[in-house]
Amino acid sequence: MPQNIPLAIALVVVGSFCFAASASVQHNAVGRQVEDASERKSMSVRRLLHLLRSRRWWAGLALLGASAALQVTALLMAPVSVVQPVGLLAFPWSVILAARIHRTRVPGRMRLSLVVTVAATLGFTILTGVHATTGKGLQAYQIVIGALVVYAFAIAFSSMGRGGPKDLRCLFWASAGALFYGLEAALVKAMIEYAQEQQSWLTDPLIWGIVGALILGSVMAGALIQQGYATGPAEIVVGSMTVTSPVVAVLYGFLVLGEGKHLTLPVVAGMLVLGLVAIGGVASLTRYHPSYEADQARMDS
Repeated sequence: MPQNIPLAIALVVVGSFCFAASASVQHNAVGRQVEDASERKSMSVRRLLHLLRSRRWWAGLALLGASAALQVTALLMAPVSVVQPVGLLAFPWSVILAARIHRTRVPGRMRLSLVVTVAATLGFTILTGVHATTGKGLQAYQIVIGALVVYAFAIAFSSMGRGGPKDLRCLFWASAGALFYGLEAALVKAMIEYAQEQQSWLTDPLIWGIVGALILGSVMAGALIQQGYATGPAEIVVGSMTVTSPVVAVLYGFLVLGEGKHLTLPVVAGMLVLGLVAIGGVASLTRYHPSYEADQARMDS
């Protein structure tokens, strides 16, 4: 399929709204499985499986599937380092949806965190969009090593989600799931480019290995995100995913897929600063979100 970056971005914008709506719907379904959300406890396997009986949860999954389909279509037309950061728009969508659902106003400090995160990630997106190129000459070992590194980080974050500080558990669980989602996007792009370079790609073990990794990653990401919904607000989950996932996908695209061949040192430094600012903006949400402040007030009293 020919490159068409504007159309790819438009598709991801629609997909970002589907993702935010999915988060809102699934968070509501998960909330019915959690007895005391203020404890920030993860769900048992039994409760996770019980979600399969919820029509609301399946509706959220359908929205998530629509978002994924739009993203994959966009990846056929643009580099992953351009497509993935646009998913940031799910973050403001989720905040707006939450405010409308609960009929509340977004607190001022939370609005500031939102603006900082959106601005930093948009700047990150512009830098990648201008300097990213289509990767060529993929090596199988690079794809595998890159995936294993992401798996290792996801395992580390999920362990912190289970036993880390209570106010950060939602962020850790969501970040672990976001690592998988970022890797999923990167692997889809890797599979597309590898198939274009190899004539007998249908019989290539690497392609089927990537397919297996995509299936496993989807299941793991889904389970980790549900734990995020169980331990904190949907906006925190979406905020973490819309920052962590693009960072993972962009780094994978640059380091493994060869999309960063034309990067200069100032551009890399700018991306690093903007990425850290965006991550800090999401982390601040765990401090200023109304539900967390309510928990702290109960503890102080």
